[in-house]
Amino acid sequence: MARQKDENREKAKQLFLDSDGLMKNTEIAEALGIDSAKVRKWKCVDKWNDALENKPKKRGGQKGNKNAKGHGAPVRNKNAETHGAYSKVYFDELSEDEKALIESVTLDTGENTLRELQSLIAKEKDLEKRIKELNTDTTGNLYTDKVVEMRTPGKEGGDADPYGAYNEDGKDTPQGPALSVAMETTIKSSAFERAMKLEDQLNKVHGRIIKLLDTIKSYELEQRRITLEEKRYALMKQKISGEYDVDPDTGEIDDSYTEDSEDSEV
Repeated sequence: MARQKDENREKAKQLFLDSDGLMKNTEIAEALGIDSAKVRKWKCVDKWNDALENKPKKRGGQKGNKNAKGHGAPVRNKNAETHGAYSKVYFDELSEDEKALIESVTLDTGENTLRELQSLIAKEKDLEKRIKELNTDTTGNLYTDKVVEMRTPGKEGGDADPYGAYNEDGKDTPQGPALSVAMETTIKSSAFERAMKLEDQLNKVHGRIIKLLDTIKSYELEQRRITLEEKRYALMKQKISGEYDVDPDTGEIDDSYTEDSEDSEV
C-alpha cells in the first residue's frame, strides 16, 4: 500500500510561493507546526525555486486603463510631506520679493562674488551689533534659547495637533489628533553665554569673508592674465599682416583685442 502524502507538503510549498520566496524554512515550519528539516527536504525534492521562477507574474491594468483616473493625489499635493527638506519648490508659488531675488542672479562671476561679499559683511555687522549689546547688558537677565515640549494625546475636541497631517488641498493647516503639553522644559542662557555663541558664529563669518576675498583676488588676476594674452594675440596679428593700428592721439600701437577685429580678418 502506497504511503499517504503529507498534506502539509503542498501547504508549505504554497506558503513559500505566496511569499515570493521570502519565507524561511523555519518560518514555514513554525506556521505549520512541523520540523524545519522536513521543510528543507520538501523544498529540495519538489524544486520550489524552479516553481517560483515559473510562477505567473501579477498583471496590472491594461494599457489605456483609466480606472484610477481622478482618484490620485492632485498636482503639487503635499499630503506626504513631513519636514519639507525634499519638497519641490515651484517658481510661481514664490513671493514677489523671492522671484525678484532669483531673477537678479546672473552668470557674471564678479557681480555674484561681490553680492555674496556684501551679504557677509552685512551679517558681520549685525553680529557685532548683537554682541556689543550683550556685552553691555548688566541686568543679569537670562535669555530663552529653546523650549522643549513633551506632548501626549489629549481629550477629544481639543486643539488640533500643529504637527499633524496636511489637509486634502495640500495646505499645511494643522489637523490630526489633539495633543496636550504634558511637560515643558525651557533652556536659558546668560548674556555672556549667548555672546560667546555669537562670537563663534562671527568667527565663521570672518573666515568666509577671508576665503571669498582670496577668491576675488584670484579671479581678478586671472582676468588680467586673459587681457594680457588678448593684447599679445592682437599685436601678433598686426605683426604678421604688417599693418598696425596706431592711436592718432598718442601715436602708440593699439593692441586691444575685440571680437570685431577678429571678424574683420575672416
